[in-house]
Amino acid sequence: MADGGPPPMVRRLAVEVVDARDLVPKDGLGTSSAYAVVDFDGQRKRTRTVPRDINPQWHERLEFAVPDPAAMHVEGLDVSLYHDRRFNPSGGGGKNHFLGRVRIYGSQFSRSGEEGIVYFPLEKRSLLSWIRGEVGLKIYYYDEPTVPPPPEDRPPEGGDNAPPPEVPPEAPKEL
Repeated sequence: MADGGPPPMVRRLAVEVVDARDLVPKDGLGTSSAYAVVDFDGQRKRTRTVPRDINPQWHERLEFAVPDPAAMHVEGLDVSLYHDRRFNPSGGGGKNHFLGRVRIYGSQFSRSGEEGIVYFPLEKRSLLSWIRGEVGLKIYYYDEPTVPPPPEDRPPEGGDNAPPPEVPPEAPKEL
């Protein structure tokens, strides 16, 4: 760095979707095939589906960019769980079933190194939803230096890798 100051930093939010407990069975056989969808500041990511388990374990880390670290404490993080109908014994099709959600605000996020698993009770989406269970999450943020763009791999003008100049063909010599 020419100015000798610290490199510019970018804030990242890590959401570790650890597991869920006691989900509502949705497949007709007493289980659910659950996955999580995590939304933060217009960014959406999802976990893999854990088939036929009302106590699924994901242990997946999803990362999000934090565009405005100063406003992070008021940003909301939404975690929604769904049953993946593709794993139903009668086959998939139609809309996946809602299993519950949680909304967490940035004021509850921990700095990296201070986080732990917190179990959040799943909430209903509407008055008629039948929801039970909880989801275990680790949510933390950290700052990392921004990576400058790599230099272009173009040789300098007139450098050693420049093509040779065009040489006109010689005229045939007479003997």
